[in-house]
Amino acid sequence: MLRILRITPHFYRPGRWPVAFDPVGGLQNQTWTIAQGLDTAGGVAQTVLTTYIPGGPRHVRLSPRLEVKCAGFWLPEFAAGPLMCFTWFLAALPTLFRARHDFDLVHIHFNHSIWCRVMTVLLARLGMPVVVSMNTALWAGLQHALKLKGKPYDMTAWIERKALKSANRVVALTERYRLEADLEAGLGRRVSVIADAVDAETFHCPLPVADLRAFRAEHGIPDDRPIVSFIGRISPEKGWQDLPRLVERLSAKGVFLLICGDGPDRRKLETALAAISRPGSWAITGFVSPEEVKKAFRISRVMVLPSRREVLGSVLLEAMAAGVPAVAYAVGGVGDVAGIPPAFALVEQGERDELIGRTLELLDDGPTRQTFVRRARQRVRDFSVDLAVSLTLKLYNSVLAEVGCGSRGRTEQLAFQKDGGPPDGA
Repeated sequence: MLRILRITPHFYRPGRWPVAFDPVGGLQNQTWTIAQGLDTAGGVAQTVLTTYIPGGPRHVRLSPRLEVKCAGFWLPEFAAGPLMCFTWFLAALPTLFRARHDFDLVHIHFNHSIWCRVMTVLLARLGMPVVVSMNTALWAGLQHALKLKGKPYDMTAWIERKALKSANRVVALTERYRLEADLEAGLGRRVSVIADAVDAETFHCPLPVADLRAFRAEHGIPDDRPIVSFIGRISPEKGWQDLPRLVERLSAKGVFLLICGDGPDRRKLETALAAISRPGSWAITGFVSPEEVKKAFRISRVMVLPSRREVLGSVLLEAMAAGVPAVAYAVGGVGDVAGIPPAFALVEQGERDELIGRTLELLDDGPTRQTFVRRARQRVRDFSVDLAVSLTLKLYNSVLAEVGCGSRGRTEQLAFQKDGGPPDGA
């Protein structure tokens, strides 16, 4: 049984949570999906070390081989943003120092904070095999705001490079980011591309009509108007600033905007939407579970993603799986997700009027809509959970074969001694 310590600052857990601390997003989706996929495949025991959400449990057992440990201190809501990851790091130190005795390999998923990077360097110094997933660049918002990228005094790049070079392997979500990692840190063959995955079949399962009606009633969603959805964190990088203008245009056409998510800028968005005097034309649900996201897609005609920055944009995979045409700014790895020819509408960043125009176009049952639905059905197959699990296991085994430790490494070492040759993949 391969013992994996999965370190991630955000991890979805079933149940109701104090959502101001942890709105579900791409990092949560990816870590949840791959952990569940590996658990189903068998042969792997996983411990997920994530942040403590005040009001939630410290320990969750999801299956006999998959448990979640929540580390950190109780924090009031106003302090959660700046301090949660730091207190998580402090509380996680005992687990990190015991990792070499308790686990075969550590897989760390990077968010925007420095503390995942510090953990990587520390574990490497302790001689622990480490795999890193580049889910988010270090302090991406700060780097963007101060225009640090490419500058010799960009400390974020120096810290990122130090952490990535400390890992045995680095996982990039797209080919674009694999090339960037190689260019900035000189990682060469130590970078592998394993994209986010989606269980497309779960988006095809029928949902009870009564559940959809209850979802509409709970959030004030009309049943006699077309629905355009925005699903994501309400924060600057997700482009919520374009949503008020979108509501103006959509409401003039009798279309309703459904906003699923929570985040630090929710109140700003609510104020901006209220100021345009379009009551009954929009709703903000707040935090929604993955099951509720499926309900949102089921009632939506189009999904819009006006992000300013995206490493991948896993919600686009869900839209493709659900058969809902999407419109997105062509930033970061979004173009890699769309493929060639694109499986959804791509718009140049900042072209808000074109974003709105493409959204309105896709509301109609015309050839453009049907083309995107057909392409998406084909494209989403490239992001299957089975493929992601297979690539991840191959990566783990490769690392352990190289370092000659862990459950898999010990097995292959014995095979080497018995057969008089190197283990497969060494």
